[in-house]
Amino acid sequence: MGNSKQPTIANRKQTQSNTLNRTRMRGKLILGTAASIVATMFACKQTEDVYQDRKTLENKTEIKNYLSANKLVADSLTTGLFYIVNNADTSLQKPQIGDEVTFSYIARRLDGTIIDSSQVGFGDVFIRSFNTNDITTTGYEMAYRFNPVPSFEVLMNAPYEKIRETDKVTLFVPWSLRGSGDVSLLAPLYIPIRYDINILKVRTQEEQINDYVAANKILGLERNNENGLRFVKTLARPDSAEIEIGTTVSVVYTGKLIRNGKQFDSGTVDVNVVDPKGTASGGVVKGFNDGIAKMRYGEKAIIIFPSTLGYGATGSGATSARPIPAYSPLLFEVEAKRK
Repeated sequence: MGNSKQPTIANRKQTQSNTLNRTRMRGKLILGTAASIVATMFACKQTEDVYQDRKTLENKTEIKNYLSANKLVADSLTTGLFYIVNNADTSLQKPQIGDEVTFSYIARRLDGTIIDSSQVGFGDVFIRSFNTNDITTTGYEMAYRFNPVPSFEVLMNAPYEKIRETDKVTLFVPWSLRGSGDVSLLAPLYIPIRYDINILKVRTQEEQINDYVAANKILGLERNNENGLRFVKTLARPDSAEIEIGTTVSVVYTGKLIRNGKQFDSGTVDVNVVDPKGTASGGVVKGFNDGIAKMRYGEKAIIIFPSTLGYGATGSGATSARPIPAYSPLLFEVEAKRK
């Protein structure tokens, strides 16, 4: 009886040792498999990077050969963008940050196949600062956001300082600067694209507002020369109580984009009116607040203001339920009611 337990204890130790060895082997196998997967992924990534680098160099060579064959002289940027600007009249207006540029365009492959164009319509472009502290040989680095041409959204360092009204601009865009929206059967991923753009008109925000006011015959607007706010009452109630700073007002409103008159929003909003002399805006954009502060209860008015009093250089965002483009001057038709 006393000796019968010894084999059992030995067997248990052997079993535990075997289990431990199997666990170690499984661990090594898992680690080895994981390492193999990581190595494979890294190798694939390296292969992809090498392929894309090769395509980038091929694009550059293709563009240079095309320019040479067609006897064209183009400037280039470090991003790989080649461009030609033909100035029709150097006395005309240059687009500045925040201006609106109306243009027509045709997009082609280098073999001449047309892949896109503005056809009978026109788009517009808003020019915004990309990095105003970084001065390059072509001027301030800029980011262009063209609508409705998606590829232009990714173009950085574009030669804006050379572009004027009535100019003809040709861009040779390598695959690395093309937007995902440009990829199609006619325009596969790894090919360069040529864009021929006619700059039709440049308008500052002030010019956009003036054009809208004239076209819609809005009379009697008061203009704040310090910030560009314009205001006119369309229904006056001189016997009604003034809206005091610090009170909450219920405002019925309709908002429109000045550049095309398109309504982007309407409804009712509570505004905690703050002093227009300050920088706060009472929970709404400053131009809206400052206009309401001029009213009496029961009155109706039109408020117009530049983007500096609105959504500025960012807009309300493309994913917003009520998207407002960057640098958009706005118009609001409002009615002030007691809360």
